[in-house]
Amino acid sequence: MGAPEGEAFPSHLAVEGPVASATQNQVLSAPLFLYRQVFGIDLL
Repeated sequence: MGAPEGEAFPSHLAVEGPVASATQNQVLSAPLFLYRQVFGIDLL
């Protein structure tokens, strides 16, 4: 998963499944943390 997929998934949730903005933020934050802290890659 790269940056485009990481950005597209929260948007997909907002359009296809009505979720709160806090849920979208959590969905985006988890992979960003994983890539930044574990893999040493800054996606955004």
